[in-house]
Amino acid sequence: MFHFTPPPPVHLWGPLQINSHGFFFLVGALAAFFWTRARVRPEHREAVEASLPYMVIGGVLGARLAWVALNPAILTQPGEIFKVWSGGLVSYGGLIGAVLAWLLFLRWNRLPAAELNEAMAPAALLGWGIGRLGCFLHWTQEWGTVTTVPWAIVVGSDPPRHPVMLYQSLMLLAAAPLAAWLGRRLGSAAGWSLLLYGLSRFVGDFFREWNPEWLVQTSQATALTLALAGLVLLLRRGRSGGSSAESPTR
Repeated sequence: MFHFTPPPPVHLWGPLQINSHGFFFLVGALAAFFWTRARVRPEHREAVEASLPYMVIGGVLGARLAWVALNPAILTQPGEIFKVWSGGLVSYGGLIGAVLAWLLFLRWNRLPAAELNEAMAPAALLGWGIGRLGCFLHWTQEWGTVTTVPWAIVVGSDPPRHPVMLYQSLMLLAAAPLAAWLGRRLGSAAGWSLLLYGLSRFVGDFFREWNPEWLVQTSQATALTLALAGLVLLLRRGRSGGSSAESPTR
């Protein structure tokens, strides 16, 4: 077992501070941006650059709105809703918010969505995997179940737990290059990304402690829905006979 002390946040000015959670999600967003940019054709790289602030804003808003929906008591203190630096972000909400911002950006600018989605999907897994490292270091609001495995993490006087955030991070960091590789050889990288993300989240949720417990069914149902959507994309691409929309770059 490993004893671990989460690093304290770094104060910037006034009430603003940056913790490991926010820092690693920022690094993850930048990593996803640069890999997406490298995977698209040169004529679309400027559009990818322009999409970055919209996706960051969409991701933060989505993550915060999902947290508020799960914690409606905060509505009695409206001023607290906007204090995202205090914590309170839900990964599914962030994923949905960022993806919606991306899709709206593509539609508004009349860009080839199929091609750019193929380029972006594996990069999104990379960014999410890096962000999950911040969840692990922050160690709050997403604890693993109590366990006796040799790699269990002990924080303070808490019992040893599965490092579920680290599990999620490692699975996503492995899934990102795998989805890109499979996309080049066996069809849609977007389909493989959805399938691998859904399956990794479904498996990881077994090692997470949920409060209330019914949330695990909701989370795993969402994960399987995403995996099924990925499978549908792969089957459709298989019937269409190849990966014509796949980015010509890496």
